[in-house]
Amino acid sequence: MDDIIVKEVKDFDLDFILEIKKLEIENLGEVSGINEWVIPVLIKYGKLIIAVQKIKNADIRGKDAIIGVNELIRDWNEHSCAFIHSFYIKEGFRNKGTGSLLLKKSIEILKKNDIKKLELTVDPQNLAAVRLYKKFGFKISGFKENMYGKGVGRNIMVCDI
Repeated sequence: MDDIIVKEVKDFDLDFILEIKKLEIENLGEVSGINEWVIPVLIKYGKLIIAVQKIKNADIRGKDAIIGVNELIRDWNEHSCAFIHSFYIKEGFRNKGTGSLLLKKSIEILKKNDIKKLELTVDPQNLAAVRLYKKFGFKISGFKENMYGKGVGRNIMVCDI
């Protein structure tokens, strides 16, 4: 884990946007992933926090590999609340503490921005994600049937940070 850092994205270029788009599709599917129209807006008006693995191989020219993504937006009605739009860890880095590191560091960043509460939705069948969120104090506050389309229900989870 010494080679993994978590950072907030504040600047971007087209290559970065396309890399995030590719990760979105790989991890969330074609329908769920956001695209190059939404990613810049999310970076500018929301928060994009990533986990990167430092690559030391000279053949790759020292480029960091994005291995985790946390996309957040702020609640317009409750300004001290943020909503986790998407949270995922790249396959091959799951169940190794990467998700915990990304969520822990994300919470530290959010606290510095006066966020006191986090909300998210999660597939009830995604047991690994539910376990991770519960580990950080999230509690299921409800279930929304057909939240993201017919037959796509989600647990709503909340946490005071």
